[in-house]
Amino acid sequence: MPRLAAARAGQRLLVKGRQIEFSFWPTRPGRLHYGLQTRLFALDPWAIIRQSVELDCPKARRREALACLEQGRDFYEIGTGRGIEAARPLALYYSYMNLVKAFCLTGGNRATFDRARHGLIEQLGAGGRELVDAYLDAAPSLAQGKAENFDEFMRVLTGAGLQAQSTYSLPALLPQILSGHRLWAQAARREERFIVTQDIQLWHEPAAHEIWLRIYLKAEDLTRFGISHRRLLDETRLGASFREITTNVPGQVCLEQIATQHCPNHYPADHLHHLVAAVRPMLWMTVSTVPPYRRYYLYLSPPAERATLLPQLLSMYAITFYLGSITRYRPHHFDALLKGSFGPRIRDFVTGQPLQFLYQMASEMAKRDVARPSIL
Repeated sequence: MPRLAAARAGQRLLVKGRQIEFSFWPTRPGRLHYGLQTRLFALDPWAIIRQSVELDCPKARRREALACLEQGRDFYEIGTGRGIEAARPLALYYSYMNLVKAFCLTGGNRATFDRARHGLIEQLGAGGRELVDAYLDAAPSLAQGKAENFDEFMRVLTGAGLQAQSTYSLPALLPQILSGHRLWAQAARREERFIVTQDIQLWHEPAAHEIWLRIYLKAEDLTRFGISHRRLLDETRLGASFREITTNVPGQVCLEQIATQHCPNHYPADHLHHLVAAVRPMLWMTVSTVPPYRRYYLYLSPPAERATLLPQLLSMYAITFYLGSITRYRPHHFDALLKGSFGPRIRDFVTGQPLQFLYQMASEMAKRDVARPSIL
């Protein structure tokens, strides 16, 4: 392995004497400067989502957004109810769809989702086998036409929608789901693709007014799966913006952001969101009930599957659409999937993923970390 570069001179970032934890929303806009964002604990994330709609949704769209939100919650209660299995994927998809409409009406440019279409169509390839030969066709919204829900979700979530009709293979989407990933690896007889980050730190050099990120990983996680350091940087898509550096932390690999963020006004909090925006597309997240309440992961995406790589919430949404569609139109095929080699993976997805989706959507709408408290 080539000789590693030395770490850039600097120190952990403190703002008002406080060491900043990494977050997708580390700060919030203020009257003069960005202020540090706090974590919000909520037993009922739907209440947080509703509050966000009431505060942030344009008045002309608010009635429609709140109606979508109410229906989304009702479908969620059905889809997560005890004893519900056969109809669970379909109820969850309609819950997510209505929640996404409320999200887009609040933060997007669409005035209405009247007569909106799913934006996804499930198809079967030449083999004709559910799941392993299945793919989704995704259509972009036309400027003056009906809204396509999937494309609108992508546009509001990432800032850019589909440029043309796109195809997403189900076998390429399944490994992108973090929860239950080992069940996928076992069923597909493939190596695991997620690597947990041990820490993501914010650093700065006060004299130069520069800030940057460092990502720490366990070295044994790479050796366990035979992942070279070059492959790590390539398949996580970090190679263009991060470099591996020497570290005095035993057993860890440290990746340092190559380009620093300049803070011309000497107030780092005003610029933290730029650092996060640069690395966020490469991170997956789980919400937990114990400190630090968020865990971040890197996903190793094979080059051949790069075109089907989606942001975390979009891959969850797309797979739920697929499972809901076959549940609605071919329920006996869904029963067969549950009995097949991917059955445990699918069952884990439809039972364990909804709360993750809900808390992550609550965070997106509140623009702050929303977590479930550990003690009632």
